[in-house]
Amino acid sequence: MTETWPVTLDLHAVEVDEDLIPALKETLLGCEDVSTPVTTALHTADFIEWATRQLTIGPTTAEAGLFDLAILNPPYRKLNTASPECGLLSDVGIAATNLYAAFVALTLRLLVPGGQLVAITPRSFCNGPYFKAFRREILATGSLRRIHVYESRSKAFQDAEVLQENVVLHMVKDAEQGDVIITSSSGGDDEAIRERVVAFATVVSPNDPNSFIHIVADERESAVAGNVRSLAAELGCIGASVSTGKVVDFRAREHLHMEPQVGTVPLLYPVHLRDGRVKWPASNGKKANAIAVNAETRRMFLPTGNYVLVKRFSSKEERRRVVASVLESGDLGTDELAVENHVNVFHHQGSGLPLQLAWGIATYLNSTTVDVFFRQFNGHTQVNATDLRSIRYPSVEQLRTLGHAARDGARDQMTIDMLVDRFVPELNGS
Repeated sequence: MTETWPVTLDLHAVEVDEDLIPALKETLLGCEDVSTPVTTALHTADFIEWATRQLTIGPTTAEAGLFDLAILNPPYRKLNTASPECGLLSDVGIAATNLYAAFVALTLRLLVPGGQLVAITPRSFCNGPYFKAFRREILATGSLRRIHVYESRSKAFQDAEVLQENVVLHMVKDAEQGDVIITSSSGGDDEAIRERVVAFATVVSPNDPNSFIHIVADERESAVAGNVRSLAAELGCIGASVSTGKVVDFRAREHLHMEPQVGTVPLLYPVHLRDGRVKWPASNGKKANAIAVNAETRRMFLPTGNYVLVKRFSSKEERRRVVASVLESGDLGTDELAVENHVNVFHHQGSGLPLQLAWGIATYLNSTTVDVFFRQFNGHTQVNATDLRSIRYPSVEQLRTLGHAARDGARDQMTIDMLVDRFVPELNGS
């Protein structure tokens, strides 16, 4: 005997890819061929155009919402601010830097109060300045009920070259925010799923102006998060700042030189950061080693000094997400230097740091503890200066002592972690 549902279903599908239309039509016909009353509609349209049109049909329709349930597998592509899509989104008051963020924000707008959304997306929205408006939009519009994270960067989207972790979100529109269920697995075929229930305040700190979303998959990671958050200082309290390198190479191409020469200063790329130090010049034949000194470039320079340099992008093969190196004041033999845009620079008011402090910051950032904590809110290849500012740091005294011990020692992971555990005992619960 076939069970009949007590409600009717009105199912809508929106798809722009003509190659998928035949299979989608067949699926929808299968949905209608059941005892439950089901009607289906296939909208062969661009979703942003279709959704913004629904929201602008009239205030009554938009305010009431249209749908009770939504399932999304949105595309992943950056949005240019001058694109037609951004213009349509602006018309309905949505700011998004990526197609998947636009799809999720629009869908939440189209749900009735109490309506539910499930979406699989990259995890990049959890941190960084580019998705700040999106995070605020979804957290103001809906409540997070469940988050499932795929820890592998490649398995869930292995055919799309998306080099970041992926998540499945379950949200309810206009509902009171309660605890959040977090589950995790290595990929779509992994049956070993971990689950924990956490307070919303551990996912999004009420004191975080950036509304970073922390996904803590197990108790060990939870302990790490608590230990890092217990540290003494924010970055500014230890006399340091972090900024992105000022040289955007494709804009400064006419000033770049493959080899240093008279009238140039050293230019540092990620390729120059190796084994915790700066190795310059590099003989790879691909990146410039110097930049000309002139009126146009001088504003990009730093005075010689002790700096901590962090790669802005990590490759799939990197053991750690944060990779920090120390530049000492005598390493380059010049009075000035320049840093390319793919490198973050720790400095003090635009000048160098005390030597032991620089070594302490770099050693702390290269620790396994920081790596585990960083991965809880950063699920992609980019390390933003905003991310590095958001982390709490040991005290100045701890960092100086750590740096003094680390400078002349080995820089393998075991030694780094041993030193950090010794000089920052809060990180191991001591």
